[in-house]
Amino acid sequence: MARSSHLSLYLTVYLCLCLLANLALVVVFLGGQTKRRPQPGEAQAWTPSSGQTLGCDNLLAISNLTLIGSGWTKAVYRGWYSTSWVAVKTVHTSGHDMTECKAAEVSVCYRRCAAKLLQEARMLHKLTHPNVIKVYGECVPEVEYSPGPPRSGVVAMVVELGRPVRVVEILQMGYEARLQLAVDVGRILLLLARSPVGPVLMKDFRREQFVIVDGSLKLSDVDDVVVGDPQCTTARDCVMQDSTKETILASVPCDRGLCRGFNSLLNSIYASQHFMRILIPYGGPPALEQTSLYIVEQQAQGRLDSEHLHRAIQALAHNFSTGGYLTHAEKQQINNFVVFHDSTVEREDFPCLRMEGMSCVQSVSSPAEAASLCSQLPACVAFVLLDQWAWTGRQMAVFKTGAKTVREKERHTLYVRRGQG
Repeated sequence: MARSSHLSLYLTVYLCLCLLANLALVVVFLGGQTKRRPQPGEAQAWTPSSGQTLGCDNLLAISNLTLIGSGWTKAVYRGWYSTSWVAVKTVHTSGHDMTECKAAEVSVCYRRCAAKLLQEARMLHKLTHPNVIKVYGECVPEVEYSPGPPRSGVVAMVVELGRPVRVVEILQMGYEARLQLAVDVGRILLLLARSPVGPVLMKDFRREQFVIVDGSLKLSDVDDVVVGDPQCTTARDCVMQDSTKETILASVPCDRGLCRGFNSLLNSIYASQHFMRILIPYGGPPALEQTSLYIVEQQAQGRLDSEHLHRAIQALAHNFSTGGYLTHAEKQQINNFVVFHDSTVEREDFPCLRMEGMSCVQSVSSPAEAASLCSQLPACVAFVLLDQWAWTGRQMAVFKTGAKTVREKERHTLYVRRGQG
């Protein structure tokens, strides 16, 4: 037992040293081991929206490098350039693909890993889309890689920085924020199904291949994809199975030598497993719960390919945005309220779980929905519609337990239940 414990300790220390060595390697290079340094003002002139492509020289101005992720081939660093945070992807010199490489020279192994990185950069360029991370530039040194301090430079790609997709964080989001991620999943799947290079299959579909940027989901890793539906001779060639090859997930017909729609359908099934089941089935209006559960069920069973899923999610978001789920009786509750334009109520907020700034707020599709929600709560006396809107176009509302301190406020509308105030 003692020997096993010591071995585990040695392995842990070794791995930590490898990661530190990889970080040091990149930092040393980016710290200035090339012939040319950026001219004064170069970094300051760049912004993510400037359209300026970054190259090897620009890497010298990236500071505060911190390792934020690594895999078999790549290591990813967060860094500060000009006025923005960016991500720098480079070869993971202590990763599986380097350490298990059987080539006699380390430079050969490095070139193989670098080729994967550059191939991913090309694919990201081809898949340019609001839900795909932006590539700001690449560095491809003209000299050969050599071990040790990178006198010859390193291959790197500079991209948009996002934060990891964490299940705990998603489960703590409000329904509207999760619905936005669901819409983004649908858009990404549609892009992959209709990409400029043909239908793209993400073989290793995981949440780790995506990031969240300003509330939007973006595809960040495309280093393990297949372009084009599989070739076939019979329908048996178009059967989709799970990773253990024990369970059949779905199938598509063999049409003129191709399993047409294979990539689109399998991507949708994967997205159900990793995303949709935690995004839309709960937390929304009760009237939309059955629709949401139906979408997740159909998707998981391989009955919704990427295009049909996209349409289903768009319809769900539209229904939520417009309040199409409200009944006639719920819409009529607005008649029980008196409206005061350019007015609000100080304090007396109704208690709730979600906070926006200093107020307890909720989005509503219309004044009628706000009136319906207020009418269901005996302690709710009034509500105020703010001059704020969510991404769906729904307006933010604050619910009140009283209406004694009414004051003027532009672009706010106060609704007080009749007989109250």
